[in-house]
Amino acid sequence: MKRTGIGIWLFLGCSGIGIGCFSVLDTFYFRGLGYSVAVIGALTATFNISLAVAELPSAVVFDRRSHWAAIQIGNAIRLVGLTLFFLALGPVGDFLGEGLAGIGAAAMSGTSVAYVLNRLGPVETHERRRVMGFSVALGAATSLAGGALGLFGYSVAPKLIWGLGALWIAVAAVVFLVGRPRTSTPASRHVEPLAAYASGLVQIGRHPRAWLAVTADAALVGPLLLWQLRLGATDVSAVFVGFAVMKVAGLLGGQLLGHRRVGTRALLACVTGNIVSVVGFAASDQVPLIAGFFGVHVMLQIAVSVYCRSELHAVVDDSRRAGASSVVSLLGSLVSGVAALVVGHLADVSGALPAMIPSIVLYLTVAALAIATAQAQRGRSAEPLEPDVRG
Repeated sequence: MKRTGIGIWLFLGCSGIGIGCFSVLDTFYFRGLGYSVAVIGALTATFNISLAVAELPSAVVFDRRSHWAAIQIGNAIRLVGLTLFFLALGPVGDFLGEGLAGIGAAAMSGTSVAYVLNRLGPVETHERRRVMGFSVALGAATSLAGGALGLFGYSVAPKLIWGLGALWIAVAAVVFLVGRPRTSTPASRHVEPLAAYASGLVQIGRHPRAWLAVTADAALVGPLLLWQLRLGATDVSAVFVGFAVMKVAGLLGGQLLGHRRVGTRALLACVTGNIVSVVGFAASDQVPLIAGFFGVHVMLQIAVSVYCRSELHAVVDDSRRAGASSVVSLLGSLVSGVAALVVGHLADVSGALPAMIPSIVLYLTVAALAIATAQAQRGRSAEPLEPDVRG
């Protein structure tokens, strides 16, 4: 806390509450407007694709200009997107809102993690994993509180989930302004030329550890798109139960591998458990089983994501920290966007179980990449991705 400053943690906490306000019922809200699952999938794809387009510009601002400005700009753009949803302008407004929300998320997804890691300084891999796990756990806890607030808002007026979310996002901006450290983080070396920086990001994008993180993040697309619809078929309160299960599972998942020195076998066990839980989630008809399988899936998914991202950051230079996170988020968003369209179509045409095929394929890809990476690293240590300073 001393090295990172309290401001970033207050910011992440308030942002978590704001995100929880609308993420508890957003798909359910859109379904209530009469949108098909395919259209909802298209909305999700719009968010992911706009996020992908904006990822690298925001990372350049962070790595080469201002850490604080990159996060605040993203927060402001997300606030505008939520305001459009609250105004309920129809399909055009909803797609525009998704686009702006994606751009805003892009400026925050890699940068907030990179901000913390850069201020943390050189640490052991398991310590870095612990901090990343804590940030995930904080997000889960605060978004659970936001979800309860969003459920109350939805009972008053459905569009209040967006209004309350926007309010807390605005509060997050204020607390980060007041609570951020007054001293800047010293760079590990001088800022490299832009051409060399871009070349380094391309190198990161080709690294097997980057694709391990990409596929791990994208694999949750099936359950993430359908969980509200599967639980909300009975009662809206069941959606909140599922949301609570998801967040508690997120708390557990964020800590599952964070305090341990674990290897590929533990990762493969989590991936196997994820595939089983995804199938169980889609095949079950009773709410307790759906919620239970979904909770196990979220817990193991978070553990897999934290592990894979930590493995990537172990070989990334501080000066490219945000860029590395954004490369992963960019590629993951593109994969997730395409997968969301496939999931939405399969869900409309064939049902929930076939709609899980993209997630299962992605988890199998994670397993294959993990095995290949372990074999490549056997007998030698990980090689850092050093920048080419000659450009």
